[in-house]
Amino acid sequence: MTAKTNDKPLYLGHRKRLKERFLIDSGVSMPDYEFLELLLTFAVPRRDVKDEAKKLLSHFGSLSNVFTASNTALKEYGLTLTTRVLFKVLLEAFRRLSASRLRENTNIIFTQIDYVIDYCKAKILETNVEEFHLLLLDKKLRLIEDKLIARGSVDEVPVYTREILKYVLDSHAVSVVLYHNHPSGDCSPSHADVTRTKEIVEALRPLGVKVYDHIIVSRDDYFSFHIKGLL
Repeated sequence: MTAKTNDKPLYLGHRKRLKERFLIDSGVSMPDYEFLELLLTFAVPRRDVKDEAKKLLSHFGSLSNVFTASNTALKEYGLTLTTRVLFKVLLEAFRRLSASRLRENTNIIFTQIDYVIDYCKAKILETNVEEFHLLLLDKKLRLIEDKLIARGSVDEVPVYTREILKYVLDSHAVSVVLYHNHPSGDCSPSHADVTRTKEIVEALRPLGVKVYDHIIVSRDDYFSFHIKGLL
């Protein structure tokens, strides 16, 4: 039997309080389990979901891991279709918001580098192998297109400079940002990363196209060649 107060289930009042708390500061002060609990209330009706939120975090290890777990992994855990779709919709919404910021803001690579980092992280959150991407920018340093150049293994990715030249010429980009991920979590550039960056910079120089940055990302960290003075 569901416990009631004034004939209303207790979870109804708790859910209302969670929503009100979220609106105070957009959830900034909420611990991960409460944030996840709030999300679950939109997919799981008529019962308390606090314990379920805590178990999800314990099983997957972090909020990021919950959202980026494969549909198969989430299904095997026992989540409903509605819950799985909710998580994937939120992740895709974040990606689209990040992309729109890059397209709409002038000089974003200089004025809002955090937006660029967030975007790069969001694009590779669900992959366990290295991916190399090329951000093509217009004359106002707004995003024209994000091209996936190559996918590799867990610790390397083959990149051919001629492919980058082709995409730059086809898009009429004025400048570019390179980015790729390190699934290991260590974002320190390898010798190959440094050498590859120099090769791409030199290949684009005759075209008058500038490489503004090469960003290496993981789920929790990043490395910027520009910030570190390597470009």
